[in-house]
Amino acid sequence: MALRVGKDTGSFLPGSPGERMRPAVVARAFQALPSAHREILTETVFRDRSVNEAAASLGVPVDVVKVRVYQALRALSAAVEAPRPIV
Repeated sequence: MALRVGKDTGSFLPGSPGERMRPAVVARAFQALPSAHREILTETVFRDRSVNEAAASLGVPVDVVKVRVYQALRALSAAVEAPRPIV
């Protein structure tokens, strides 16, 4: 299971099919994630590793990688959808 994010797929706002998100919004949401979520998404998305490769790299079972990816993507989705404070 290699997740794909990049120029070919773009980033999409959950709940709005086909609506592209600005990279800055996604980057801020990513930085707001807990380090464990950033770590698993870095391994699977940015380094384009399969769950088997990520598991070997992190020293955890494949099933743990799958669960962490799922949780991290849900957290990222929530962070992207969260209203930003007006400054």
